[in-house]
Amino acid sequence: MHGKLRRDSVRHRASMWENAILVLIGASAFVLAGNAHARGIQQKWTTALFGTLVPFCLAIFLHRRSLRWPFWFSLTICLGVHLTAVWVIFQFVLASITNFSILFWLPVMLIEAFILLVAVKKLENKLTGKSETVKLSF
Repeated sequence: MHGKLRRDSVRHRASMWENAILVLIGASAFVLAGNAHARGIQQKWTTALFGTLVPFCLAIFLHRRSLRWPFWFSLTICLGVHLTAVWVIFQFVLASITNFSILFWLPVMLIEAFILLVAVKKLENKLTGKSETVKLSF
């Protein structure tokens, strides 16, 4: 009985810290966007920045229970591919556009977050040689 009560209190504290971290991330994103605007950075590059941060932070948050080296290595590979693709899209495809709202990029971010979760897991399985099931926690 006592062990069950202790587990619940530990789980509650972890949840409180996770919520605090999420609030800090949100506040940091707000400050980052304000600084980018104040420095005169084109809106499309701010969109590209947040289009990178949101899916990758979501992947890290959903895997927060199992952050081992194969996960970080897989995430780094995906980040390299992502940065190359985003740079090509924003530099060449959207060359004549300076104001590109994040709302237009939001569907791409959501799709990319799902693809990122699958790709990281597949790369992780290739690196470790194991096929594990990951329980994502929200």
